[in-house]
Amino acid sequence: MTSIASTDSPLFATQPVVGEPRYAPVIVVGLPRSGSSYLSHVISQIDDWYVFDDLYLFRTARALGVDGPLTEDQLEKLVDFLGWQVRARIKWAVFDAPKCTWEDVDRMDEALLATFRGKEVLWHELLEEWMTRLARHHGCNHWGYKAPQDFMHLGMLRQLWPDVRFIFIYRDPRRVMASKKYVDGQDGKPGEYHPLVYARYWRMAAEAMVDADREGHVHFAQFEKLVADPTAEAAKIADFLGSRLEGELRPSKGNTSFKGGKRRSITPTETWICERIAGDSMRALGYPDAEGRLRVQDVPDFVWTSARFTASQALRLVRNPSARQSVSFFIKSLLSKQPRRGADHAAT
Repeated sequence: MTSIASTDSPLFATQPVVGEPRYAPVIVVGLPRSGSSYLSHVISQIDDWYVFDDLYLFRTARALGVDGPLTEDQLEKLVDFLGWQVRARIKWAVFDAPKCTWEDVDRMDEALLATFRGKEVLWHELLEEWMTRLARHHGCNHWGYKAPQDFMHLGMLRQLWPDVRFIFIYRDPRRVMASKKYVDGQDGKPGEYHPLVYARYWRMAAEAMVDADREGHVHFAQFEKLVADPTAEAAKIADFLGSRLEGELRPSKGNTSFKGGKRRSITPTETWICERIAGDSMRALGYPDAEGRLRVQDVPDFVWTSARFTASQALRLVRNPSARQSVSFFIKSLLSKQPRRGADHAAT
């Protein structure tokens, strides 16, 4: 495919394009199946902002054993990883795809390697350079990315970018769990779902962001409000970012787990589990928690879901070093933090 990027595009610079002023990112966090891809699409329509949908460079760097300046091998592997992220968005993205071709991505990878080979560079400096190039290529100065799991790394990210801002996308956890449980294999991994894990995961995210909100730099975006009136909610986000939204939002394709079919729900027993684990945080964010009940007839479904989850996680641990890092960190987080009662952030 012929290149659509001009020869003087910042994508192809062989010297760093990050200079002064330097712009701290916005990072979209939350849980998968909460509308975070749509939120990234919305933010990218705010004046002077470019947001990349899904980026796990920190997780990948950690899986490579990065601890300080990148070795040449680590640099090449991370640049290759970043290149494949763009290629995947060009080929599969439901929402905004980068305005470049695979040929452009190859040239961008080569330019990044030429820029940093033989120099000391940290993983987040590589990320900042890569995102700045993409943002400027799309006519923007400010940049950000979506990484749902980054709510577990807020302190580290604050050290890297003291002025970083977070947008927490949250959705009724029972709807999140249903979407994850029944997601199509092309759009997600249903084997990663288990009611005990996902209810705890949702509560961890809510508690972490409520705590972070006490220090500022956090905007709470409720999925249900975002889809009901996206332009109004986008205007609030633009104000949080010190920018503006001009005109109506561009439409987007849906990203539902229930394409062309009837919406499905989790079982009453799974709902009960969710409400028992995450009830305090649910109420604090405006979700009632009186829908669930234990039922004997739900036992076969619970056993099947547990077996699928166990098999899926075992396969991930064997095949994917990056997944091993994520699972390990998640388990440590579960064990290190006791449940906090009565989260005090009220949805507005």
